[in-house]
Amino acid sequence: MPEAAPSTPAPVSTEPRKRRKQHGGTKLVQRQSALLRLSSTIVEAQDEREICERVVNGLHDPALGYQLLALFMLTESGGERVLRASAGWEKGPAYSAGASSGTRLEVPLKVADRAFGVLVVESSEPDAFDGSDVEIINAAVNQASIAIARARLLVSERQRADEQKALLDTMADLSSERELSKLLQAALERAVRLLAVTGGELAIYDEEKEELVIVASHNIGMDSTGVRLKLGEGAMGIVAESHEPLIVPNYQEWSGRPSKYSETPVRSVMAAPLLIGNRLVGAIASVDSDPAREFGPADLRLLNLFTSQAAIAIQNARLYTEAQRQKQYFEAVVLYSPVAIVTLGLNGVITSLNPAFEKLFGYSPADAVGRELDQLLNTDETLAQASQYTAQATHEIARGIGKRRRRDGSFVDVELAGVPVIVDGERVGIMALYHDVTDLLRANEKAEAASNAKSRFLANMSHELRTPLNAIIGYSEILQEEAEESGNSGSVADLQKIHSAGKHLLALINDVLDLSKIEAGKMEIFPETFSVGTIVEEVATTVMPMLARNSNTLRISCPADIGTMHSDVIKVRQILLNLLSNACKFTERGAIVLEVTRETRAGAAAMVFRVTDSGIGMTEPQMAKLFEAFTQAEASTTRTYGGTGLGLAITRKFCQMLNGDVTVSSERGKGSVFTVSLPPAIE
Repeated sequence: MPEAAPSTPAPVSTEPRKRRKQHGGTKLVQRQSALLRLSSTIVEAQDEREICERVVNGLHDPALGYQLLALFMLTESGGERVLRASAGWEKGPAYSAGASSGTRLEVPLKVADRAFGVLVVESSEPDAFDGSDVEIINAAVNQASIAIARARLLVSERQRADEQKALLDTMADLSSERELSKLLQAALERAVRLLAVTGGELAIYDEEKEELVIVASHNIGMDSTGVRLKLGEGAMGIVAESHEPLIVPNYQEWSGRPSKYSETPVRSVMAAPLLIGNRLVGAIASVDSDPAREFGPADLRLLNLFTSQAAIAIQNARLYTEAQRQKQYFEAVVLYSPVAIVTLGLNGVITSLNPAFEKLFGYSPADAVGRELDQLLNTDETLAQASQYTAQATHEIARGIGKRRRRDGSFVDVELAGVPVIVDGERVGIMALYHDVTDLLRANEKAEAASNAKSRFLANMSHELRTPLNAIIGYSEILQEEAEESGNSGSVADLQKIHSAGKHLLALINDVLDLSKIEAGKMEIFPETFSVGTIVEEVATTVMPMLARNSNTLRISCPADIGTMHSDVIKVRQILLNLLSNACKFTERGAIVLEVTRETRAGAAAMVFRVTDSGIGMTEPQMAKLFEAFTQAEASTTRTYGGTGLGLAITRKFCQMLNGDVTVSSERGKGSVFTVSLPPAIE
């Protein structure tokens, strides 16, 4: 606010201008001396206040004869006058011009054509100032302008130097703090002191949720820690979205104030984003509760200096905290892992091991660290293989199964893995993992022996069962023919049932035998070249009785030029028969389509067979277990439609043996589509 300047001139013993002009020589010498004194005092002044006072007092010198003087500075915001020094008035309520009959002269103080002040000279006499007075006053004003500009520059430089020192001290303190939670609060408190404000807030950016999270709060009238702000919400949300600082002169009347801050007594707010390049790290707000405090360009400049360094310090602390968290997590995983883990240098020497390693092999850290792993755990028989694993693990993952020697000389079967440890693109070591598979290998051996015994049993039993079944089927056919010839129609139906049941049982035995051969690895492939069209016609003829049983129709879509395949014709025929018989079984009075095409799949030629039906369809859970042996869609399906659930399991295994596969798509109540994709030729 401008200082009050008196409006009534005090009586000053000053000669009238006309009389002064009559004392030529003596007066001129006195004025020149006064001007010299004025010039030297301005030069000797230490600051702006002292310059203003010396200008006014020097011009008020009796030798110069100026009665009333006032020097004002202009405010940067509104250009209002603020009184800095005056002479000739006594204390009063406000400054105003003298008597209306007097004279008033105003001369601006300028730097680079920009006025920053004004010198007012008044006299109670009319026409009191002539050209020489204007020249004297202009000279004094010019010298004062230069001196004030120089003083302001000095003050600005000192202020900048102090700010830089304070900023450097702040950054040094922040950089030394690596714990994120402590650093965030310290950064905010430093900013509050640096900007000389009453309080503030600091938020970090949650990239996943695209929100600001208040992590530190200081003296804003509420504890806002934990508050979340969306981008564009509140002062910090706006600067986070725009990446530009913001000053809110009157926060209480600001339309952008969030409701969650309705109780805070803050008057003015200055907010800025925390950025590293264009990447948002967070935001900071400095607040002041003093109504007289107005944030300006100087405050904003200082805040921007702080935010750029604070963003780096916060990001470094976040990275350090995350690295520490990951380190602790990794150490806990290794420490409590049931898998034996040991770390090595690139030379294969042990650098650390976990308790599971000590338990499995009997070596404590004191026994093992510093020794070569392969020499420690291997004999001459296994050393060469182990060394190969270690060499491979320096640049890629190595896996294997083998025997390793314990400290007591006994051996353990282990599944092992060697993993290269790479930091910043540089290989720095190896991590070796050992899992005891002794029990698993023993169990596998027993399971394999049991499977082989089962396969042998099934093969033997299938042979033993097929021999009498073939006899039953043969005799039932003979008896059926004789009954028909003799006119014994009452026996024909019973003989047909015997024949049908025998054929069905024989088919089941054949399926079981095929599955056991596949599981035992004894099912062989016999490739030959055959016509695809011919095999399709044969299969269609074979399934005619099945179609008639449920009143279904079959449509074949097979181009005449479909060509040939070089594959196992028996297995291809069995695949198609299984799929078509399956479609016939689960479709009643519906349509079944067999479509054959040549396609390109995954960049390779393929012969594709699609069997589409309009039957009962399946759900997703049913399709997930469809190709498992001895499994049907659900128990009710087995009771209603019969079957062992082997047909589709064998179909898939045959497809895979022929380097192809079978897939299914279905919808409950709308039918199913089975798609077989086989290579046109196999070796």
